[in-house]
Amino acid sequence: MIKLLPPAPGPPSRVWICSMQPPLLLAVLFLAVSIIGCSSERCFYTPSITGGPASRSVASGEPAIFTVAATNAASYQWSKNGQAISGATQATYITPPSTSGDSGSSFSVSVSNYLGQVASSAATLTVLPPVSAEIRFVAPSGSDLNAGTIDQPYQTIQHCASTITQGGTCEIRTGTYRETVVPNSNITIAAYHFETVVVDGSDPVTGWTLDHGSVYKAKVILNSDDTNQIFVGSDMMTEARWPNGDDLLLVNWATAAKGTSASQIVDPKLPKVDWTGAKVHLWSGSDPFGNQTGKVTSSGTGRIGIDVGQTGTCPYICPTEKGYYYLYGTLNALDIEREWFYDGNSTTLYFFAPGGVDPNGIDVRSKQRSYAFDLRGKTGVTVSNIAIFASTIVTDEASSQNTLDRLNAMYVSQFTDLFPAADDPNGVNFSILHVHRKDTGILVNGTGNVVQNSKITYSAGSGIVVLGNLNTVKNNLVENVDYVGDYASGIDIEGDNNTIQYNTILRVGRQGVYVQGVKNEDIGYNNIYNGMLLSRDGAEIYACCNQVASGTRIHHNWLHDTQALISGEGDAFPLSGLGIDNGSSGFQADQNVLWSNKKFNILINGATSTNPNNNHIVNNTIPDDSSGAQIGITLVQQCTSTSIVDNKVVSDITNLNNGNGCTLSNNQSTAPGATDMSVSSQVGCNFAGCASTRPPEITGDSVTSCPVNPPLMGSEVRE
Repeated sequence: MIKLLPPAPGPPSRVWICSMQPPLLLAVLFLAVSIIGCSSERCFYTPSITGGPASRSVASGEPAIFTVAATNAASYQWSKNGQAISGATQATYITPPSTSGDSGSSFSVSVSNYLGQVASSAATLTVLPPVSAEIRFVAPSGSDLNAGTIDQPYQTIQHCASTITQGGTCEIRTGTYRETVVPNSNITIAAYHFETVVVDGSDPVTGWTLDHGSVYKAKVILNSDDTNQIFVGSDMMTEARWPNGDDLLLVNWATAAKGTSASQIVDPKLPKVDWTGAKVHLWSGSDPFGNQTGKVTSSGTGRIGIDVGQTGTCPYICPTEKGYYYLYGTLNALDIEREWFYDGNSTTLYFFAPGGVDPNGIDVRSKQRSYAFDLRGKTGVTVSNIAIFASTIVTDEASSQNTLDRLNAMYVSQFTDLFPAADDPNGVNFSILHVHRKDTGILVNGTGNVVQNSKITYSAGSGIVVLGNLNTVKNNLVENVDYVGDYASGIDIEGDNNTIQYNTILRVGRQGVYVQGVKNEDIGYNNIYNGMLLSRDGAEIYACCNQVASGTRIHHNWLHDTQALISGEGDAFPLSGLGIDNGSSGFQADQNVLWSNKKFNILINGATSTNPNNNHIVNNTIPDDSSGAQIGITLVQQCTSTSIVDNKVVSDITNLNNGNGCTLSNNQSTAPGATDMSVSSQVGCNFAGCASTRPPEITGDSVTSCPVNPPLMGSEVRE
């Protein structure tokens, strides 16, 4: 499988003691408290609910689903109207089909471990009258010539979605559907009673013959560009590269040696093969806030000639000594299992299967379709409880009032090359930063659309892109995105008046949320961490550049654990929780909690040609006493309208190279800080995979050390 990142270096891990018997447990607790000098609650983590169950409305005859996100949970027990439900002992509870008598019932969950338990607030179930609109069924065993009943279902979702009348519902039975669905407006497409439904953008690859060693080959028509993907089951394989490695975010880089320049890479460790015609991916330069790709033009012992085509990005993003790189796009790199190479000229796919087995005996598939659902120009379409694989969902300016609910979208977008825009051939405008930034991930354009309760994982580019106005992105888990390392984001915001709330975003190549040229955005109650894994000089929420974001509020978020996992050029540049950069204005940031961000928990940075103003950083809490814990204000020429007030901090404000005085008041350990945030605050999404460690605390003039944990960088279960 694609490997995830190991725990990063950091403070000591949690002490897990759940397997101990109570007497021994108490003895260990007493000893630990005596040695460490802090309470057992802080050191050993009683359970905590970070996202409680939400009330639901369902039609009679339909089940309802309730979920909870909790940290340090050993067990769950769901209750209905105060009575425990037999067998309901997981983070998610699905009710039996509802009846009218269930309406008004309350559902809650108790989460416990050896140290205690905590009960959630109650969620209410509302049961609506049975749906009288048209209902049609789809199953892989059906036929589009059938009547579409549950006993005689259609075979394709497309047939149902294009023939059902407005207000109707396509109920999809268990199975995999390899199609792009372009539905009628004002219909619902849903998995029947939460059955497992996958809309798959990949197709099987068959007819393998042995080429050499353990490498097989097959004829298949793939894309002629850089968007190809190969899978075994649901596991993405790696395009052949050197050095070998299949971790998308903790890359196994080669290091350029002395003599490296914009036209060549020198490395005595280069294998002695002809690399001419291959591609090169670089993370290099004096301030590498983005990655770069190019072509190998010549090959020799310990060196290759390269053409990155974008020397205008130098010296910031540029091939240099000690810069990182890897080579790909050549059959000469295919030398270990799980790697593949596609020769577009001969339409031949070469593959070294896992374990060196004959790929005729395993499920090998190639990406063939970009979209699972095409909602361009559609209104009032609901897609719910469906998994999407190797494809995504697209809307456009004419799309409105569509709802994407409880999706599990995996490998939504793929590309490998960062090319300059046609009007920026030398890259001087840094167009390479924005390659596929706005056309990858779940694409939300138009007006009044909703993405909610969904998981989006693995994208070379963005996780969710919000281009339109008055859209809502709420209660989603977005992870493992922007593994190409440009300016793509967990959630990219381009339109105005959008609501981005209760999302958990982690493991991102650059920023968790990118705010660009927008107004009146509501960005609140999000849990964003472990970003900037393939970048420098940025933040978990990052706003740039020279924009006037009047009416935009960033509030009640957790922004934390922005750390450099590997050292290199650019280490001196910010890795922040919140970054308002390069002359951006008009932001209000309040009631946020920020910690463990390597350099500046909050940074306002001006520019020589602009004067950012009207940025208000008020009532935030920063339980962090590390060397980079400060709020920073730099290069702001007209600073009087920028206010930094009532923030609860233990580090001094860093105030560098500003013009007239900034408005600074009551930023200290006794300040009010984020008064709305407490141990019961719900931040981030509320289903399995959403919970993370709660923030440390400020006590007196110092920060408690016990709640601080290393970033959860792998697939550790956190519920």
